[in-house]
Amino acid sequence: MTDLEEGTHPKKLDVLIKLHHGYGLGDAVQMSAVLRHVAKYRPNWSVDYAAPDGQHQVGRGIVAGTSELGKPYPRNHYDAEVQVCLYDTWSNWHDRPNTRVSSCLHEVFGLGWDSEYGRYQVKVSRDASYAAVELVSRLTSHRKRLSDRPVAVHWRGDSSPMKKNLTVEQAAGICDAIRKMKCEPCVLGRHIPNGHNAEVNCAVINQCSAFVGIDSGPSKCASATDTPALVIWTGHHPAPFHDPAPNTTHLVPRGYHGLYPVCNDSGVIRWFEDHHKVRQYEGDPVEEVKKWLMEKLK
Repeated sequence: MTDLEEGTHPKKLDVLIKLHHGYGLGDAVQMSAVLRHVAKYRPNWSVDYAAPDGQHQVGRGIVAGTSELGKPYPRNHYDAEVQVCLYDTWSNWHDRPNTRVSSCLHEVFGLGWDSEYGRYQVKVSRDASYAAVELVSRLTSHRKRLSDRPVAVHWRGDSSPMKKNLTVEQAAGICDAIRKMKCEPCVLGRHIPNGHNAEVNCAVINQCSAFVGIDSGPSKCASATDTPALVIWTGHHPAPFHDPAPNTTHLVPRGYHGLYPVCNDSGVIRWFEDHHKVRQYEGDPVEEVKKWLMEKLK
């Protein structure tokens, strides 16, 4: 990448950034923070972004053009193509998130992390917004008040199920609590189609009064919205997996620094707790979820 360093070329460079198949919805959303940094700190680059269908949309409104992998790129020629690989980081930074975003910025683009550009961003189209409004209206059609917006719930993911997923009983308990608060649970992955599409998830979560979910793609979509979000952690430490967002609270078990990967670096712990909202639970997380919901839905 030395030939692409900022300032070494007087002319604009047309650059294609590609994220190939094999990455999940959460990785796709994290790429929005990477692209925001590149757009800011590589001003002599005119960037297009290509990724699998449902993931390429995160570049809209950030870079010049986007395309689905396998479809024609926005331009016929590029001065350079950058293949992005997202890796977990073990750098133990004390001045930034220890996430795939920071790792990618450092290793691929030679960039640090800037809090102004570190938040996830997914631009939702008008059509997607209208579709989400219609879906939510159908889900809550029996409700009399327009203010009775549903609560988005996501309790089962595709990866590391033993360290992420809630039990059927826990999910049922959360949904029952939502109904008792006179709201309707909108279970992502069941009530909405195309659950691996970043724009669709964000559009639906935008229409909800709150989000409750596990560490997953939908939880990262929630952090790209302004909807109050609670992310439940059971077997993973959140520091390597989720970047800061002001609307997001992380619900962790007491003694959570012993979760995988074990965090025994005081600087990493300090930075994480200074930049994330954290609340803790003892034993089963459902009771603390109910308390959070009561605060947000009152």
